[in-house]
Amino acid sequence: MRLRVLLATVLAPVLVVALAVTGGYWASGRTADTRASLTAALDTLPAGTQLAGFTDWSRIRQRLDVGSARTKAARATLNDDASLRDLTTRSVIGRSIEEMHDSFGWSAADVDWEAYGQAAGGSVMVAHLDRSVSLATVRAGLRKLGYVHQGRLWNVSTDATVSNDLRDVFGAVAILPRQRLVVASARPAYVSTVLRVIDHHDPSLLRSRRAADVASSLVGSDTALLERGVVACQATSLEDASADVKAQGRAAVERAGHLAAVEYAGRGLIDRSARHASLRFAMAFDSPGQAAEQLGVRSKLVTGPFIGREGRVEDSLTLVGSDTHDGTVTMRFDHPPGTVDYMTGDGPLLFAGCGS
Repeated sequence: MRLRVLLATVLAPVLVVALAVTGGYWASGRTADTRASLTAALDTLPAGTQLAGFTDWSRIRQRLDVGSARTKAARATLNDDASLRDLTTRSVIGRSIEEMHDSFGWSAADVDWEAYGQAAGGSVMVAHLDRSVSLATVRAGLRKLGYVHQGRLWNVSTDATVSNDLRDVFGAVAILPRQRLVVASARPAYVSTVLRVIDHHDPSLLRSRRAADVASSLVGSDTALLERGVVACQATSLEDASADVKAQGRAAVERAGHLAAVEYAGRGLIDRSARHASLRFAMAFDSPGQAAEQLGVRSKLVTGPFIGREGRVEDSLTLVGSDTHDGTVTMRFDHPPGTVDYMTGDGPLLFAGCGS
């Protein structure tokens, strides 16, 4: 009897945490989703997702003080200022705000959040619509453009009046009224794959414990990027650098210690003002012990010459805090806007990489 009580005491908090992170997979969908926007967004993407981007459009509109962005001038401000502050780098609809407004009748100005995922089977955009947007308007926009409604999908026709750039994202579209989601992909089959995840038939990206841990470390970001290990390692490496730069990288890593490969890695940007932003980098490793060791190694690489780039690391990043939780390392930085745009995910970055 005492053993049952002990197990219940130990397992109950674990279960609560697990449901808080991956609750979308198990939830019935009949009640409001009260999870963090980042968690809800990533939970719509399939487990095989290699790269995931997140854009919190509701938060960004607040940051830029554009209100509901219902006017053309407000949408232009949203388009221009958000781009300049690296807030829309992970978005696939942020570059077409006015075009989407004219064509579809809605745009990033009408979206709470956007998720974008790339996997071997395809890529997908998932948008959570603001309550002010009528789903009838969304459907009417697709009809006007020449989409053909077949089952759950709206497929773009060959003579539809949609630009090639938008066709690459909105080749096939599904509208989920209950969740207020729009799911779009160039490939109809991949929309169906994502719908199986949203319908709770297949696991989401957050079913991976390591992916969920990294996502949890980035909650609160205005925009975020999450990558599977191999993709993250390639993106931050010195692979394309000159022989001299590679040698500098190897020497720096040898001084700091061995850089272990990550299982998942992510970064998130929080826009404080036009002059102040914060960046978080999160990396998941095999074990808590390895995470603690890697934090020590990587902390030695956040100052000094920016190997593979110009200047010094501290010109654009100042470490203000770090910690480990289970097997995940989180490093928090002050980041002056207008220095280096990190949300592209590309470019040498030894402290977030997997070796030189």
